Amino acid sequence: MKRFTALIFAVVFLVVVPFNNQKSSAENDFTNTILIVSQPFAVVSFASSEFVITLPPEAARATTIDISLHRRVNSRDSLQAISQGGLTPKMIDTVTYNTSALLTQGDDLVLPILLSPGQAATAGLDLKAYGVFPVSITARDSSQTLASTLTFIARVNPADTSQSLATALVIAEQAPPSLQPDGTTLVSKETRSAMQRLLDIMNSFQAPLAISIQPETLASLALSDDSADVTLLADLQNALAKRTVITDTYVPMNPSLSADNKQNALFERQQKRGVDELQKMIPSVASTNTLWIAHHAITSSGAALLGTLGIDSILLLAQAQDGALKMRETATIAHSQLSDNSLFSVRRADSAITALLDRSATNPVRIGILVAAEVLAARHDLLADETPVQDLALVLATTTGAAPDQQTVATLATALGTVPGITLSDLSTRATPLSTTPSVVFSSKGSLRASKLSALNDLITEQKSLIAMLDTTDPRIQLWDNYVSAISATTVKASNPYISGLRASQREVTSAVSRPSKNKFTLGSTKADIRLQLRNTSTSPLAVRVVLSSPKLKFPDKPPVIVLAAQSTTEVVVRTVVKSKGVSNIILRLTTPDGKIELTSPTLLIARVNVLAGLGQPISLVILIGLLLWWALSWRSARRAKTSPPTTTVL
Repeated sequence: MKRFTALIFAVVFLVVVPFNNQKSSAENDFTNTILIVSQPFAVVSFASSEFVITLPPEAARATTIDISLHRRVNSRDSLQAISQGGLTPKMIDTVTYNTSALLTQGDDLVLPILLSPGQAATAGLDLKAYGVFPVSITARDSSQTLASTLTFIARVNPADTSQSLATALVIAEQAPPSLQPDGTTLVSKETRSAMQRLLDIMNSFQAPLAISIQPETLASLALSDDSADVTLLADLQNALAKRTVITDTYVPMNPSLSADNKQNALFERQQKRGVDELQKMIPSVASTNTLWIAHHAITSSGAALLGTLGIDSILLLAQAQDGALKMRETATIAHSQLSDNSLFSVRRADSAITALLDRSATNPVRIGILVAAEVLAARHDLLADETPVQDLALVLATTTGAAPDQQTVATLATALGTVPGITLSDLSTRATPLSTTPSVVFSSKGSLRASKLSALNDLITEQKSLIAMLDTTDPRIQLWDNYVSAISATTVKASNPYISGLRASQREVTSAVSRPSKNKFTLGSTKADIRLQLRNTSTSPLAVRVVLSSPKLKFPDKPPVIVLAAQSTTEVVVRTVVKSKGVSNIILRLTTPDGKIELTSPTLLIARVNVLAGLGQPISLVILIGLLLWWALSWRSARRAKTSPPTTTVL
């Protein structure tokens, strides 16, 4: 062993950036495990660096700490076997520290280290070849090992840039809608925390990130009265405006479930609304519209639905990968051919890295280093297989697409940021589907019908009819759309409360229209007007269709659509033609403007038809003319009698 007594060297050039991250609260999850706070990773030349560690309480009495370098891994399989404890590689170099002589940073111990590329005479660790090396850190007392951990460092060749592996860290957050069943909006603590974590990652990870964000979440933050939400939204808008965002539906949806259950139109509306909302919230954002991040298994009908929206590339997260799509190398971009001969490019999240990222909070810096080591080992294996580098895409993501621990991401960014041969990508570059790539087959078996979908068609049909009653600025139009979105969201398991909330809001509209209190009329002419008094108790104007029918009356005009003023009574005049006298029954129906929904039960009106009563005015006019004529004749006769000469009588 080499004693680390010669660390006071002349200044040596260092091409390694340590990961200076704060400790995670998750350190208590480890018993007898040393927590790594920061460490070097990529060694290009002589490097004077340091490991910063935290010992568990059980190792507080440790008198010495060893940092041991082990034989370089020769493949990704061996790296995984070593990291999982199934293989112990040969030790090739060790540096030992006396704990009493170490510097401290609070509760942490600082282990200064010299990393040497192929210089056996140095007092530090000697990395004699390019590649990834396991490093063990062990705390001991005089008689036993008290705690340990395993990590990795890599010696990289700065000239190795000809075959660069595209590597994408994907964050695709999904959450239940913030809409509550009672129609209010409430941003949950979990959603707020996820958005803050995404923001912190974007601010600390300066390299490209593949980001998909739920537009409904941004819209809900905009509606929040909480000042913290206002600030969070503004910060997200600023950060996302500098990124490329992969578009998504307004709320999380499963295209395969939608297609297999004949809900294509609903999915398309949600996709359009998502794109529109993202553009509304972040007008300057750059977006990718040809890639779909799949949180659920994709069927051939689901892919066909995506194709109608201009999408020709699918990224399958770990939870969306089924047996038919499994291939040894998930980094290989594949293709799938649909029944119409169209091609989809298919990328898959790396399953081994997914397993690491899922537990990133337990020991975030160590997990970040393990992921970086996996990436370098994967590149080595892929290039050894002579796969064309343009047909490769290594995707790093958690099982659900949620953001990993921020420290893990920061560690990973620093570890890979300057490594030659690794190009961090945001997936904005279109992956053209190529038939020359390996083929995968999407399942043709339809998804099981979700029970909540059975009510959606009726709800949407009723919604369209009722919206026609409302003014275009009525806020209930947006509210009802939000209800339909929540009901169709895959992140909502109990949809019945939302269905009840939607129907309750709609009943407020239908119940606001009341029938006329007067139901008896007298019609005294063959052509008469029926006057109805309709009441609207709503605070908004409502458009209704007035439909009258009767066996003895004819209504020459089409049923009128009348806008009833808010909180008032409106007189509706309907022309009618009398076909026969006597008593006529009239059925009044008040419906939505399209006539598909009746707002009230049918109302019976009674009209008494008396055609003779309609002759009163003409007869009176004739009598009046006759009287005037008689009076004129009488007056004329009297005048003649008065002005004629006296009569002469001859005797």
